[in-house]
Amino acid sequence: MNLRAFILGTVAANLALVSALLWQTARAPDSPLRAGVIVRTNVVTEFVDEPAARPPGVKVPGRPPFHWSQVESTNVLAYATNLLAIGCPNETARDILQARVADEFRARLRELTRPAQVRFWDRIAEGEELMDLFDDPPLKKAMDELNKEGERIQAELQAVLGKETKTDKPGRNKQFGHLPEDKQTELTTLDGRHAKEREALNREVAKAPPAERAAKQKELREGQGTERRALFSDGEWAEAELRRSPQARQVRELRGYADKPENLRAQAEALREFDTAHPRPTPRDPKRPDDDPDYKAKLEERETQRKAQLTARLGEAGFATFERGSDPRFHTLLKLARRLEVQPASAAQWLELQTASQKLVRQTRQNAGLADDARAVALLAIRVETERTLLAAVGARGWSAYQRHAGDWLKQLSD
Repeated sequence: MNLRAFILGTVAANLALVSALLWQTARAPDSPLRAGVIVRTNVVTEFVDEPAARPPGVKVPGRPPFHWSQVESTNVLAYATNLLAIGCPNETARDILQARVADEFRARLRELTRPAQVRFWDRIAEGEELMDLFDDPPLKKAMDELNKEGERIQAELQAVLGKETKTDKPGRNKQFGHLPEDKQTELTTLDGRHAKEREALNREVAKAPPAERAAKQKELREGQGTERRALFSDGEWAEAELRRSPQARQVRELRGYADKPENLRAQAEALREFDTAHPRPTPRDPKRPDDDPDYKAKLEERETQRKAQLTARLGEAGFATFERGSDPRFHTLLKLARRLEVQPASAAQWLELQTASQKLVRQTRQNAGLADDARAVALLAIRVETERTLLAAVGARGWSAYQRHAGDWLKQLSD
């Protein structure tokens, strides 16, 4: 067989396969859906089940579906107004928008200071002080203007959302903000006394044998824990435990997802209940989890149960939005969309393209019927077509920014 002709044929065939998959992912939402498509090449025959994703929506009888893209906006003030219009509490809207503004301005500040940071080691080697790196007049002027713009946006948000209520009075403990004020003060006083007791004990046992020192420190720690717990009712303690749980942190870090405070709390509680009832399995050899089929099967079963429970609670569209909001890749793409001043829905589309490409790469790598040369050619074809499709989706203006801030995964497609 002519090797050159074989390779060229393989590239062409796989480009066709990738084009079909990515086109299906990127096409307009109103295009007709297909359950799947059988793609035949001279390398592999696969059934690709990739229906075109629609933006998550909530159907209300008698009304058209509601999409979160109707609320989100690249204009912060419009976004604030939209959040209030759907009944989002002022405090929640403020948290969402302040986090967004902070993310955007951090990204812009990084871009401003990038030239100085590139020459960091050169200028340090020349004996310049660290702060001298940013002592360039044009840079200082640009940073001042950025700071003034941030202050202006915060003032405009305050005009829309009202002034933030300061609840952190002297003597209040931020970690337990749900407690009454008098109990907050009592807790802060107790924590201060406990800190002094620990300092005194550490001085006392500084020269004691290690075993004796550890025993006395443990005794003090347990006694202080009991005394601290006695300040709380069972309900207050349960709320405190939930607030500092990993599940509450997961809900706090969601992006592109908003709900009423009581619903978010219930969601964190449901996640914690699931994790308690279904502990994550442990591989026999933590260093080689991929070589443990039993562990992988249990992990897959647990994820199936988790998806079923969350879907039952949130609905299909709500679960998809939750999963996307938990995805660090989506967080990065949202920041990029803001910098490029495009709608947040674009970030969702870019993520769908990335997910589809990475899925196809996994299938190609796991295909035992492919020779090494053919697999390498197929992976290269996937990368070429993925970059072409993404360039069309992101646009020429944003392509370099995408590659710099969110494009590292592209290099891994053909590695």
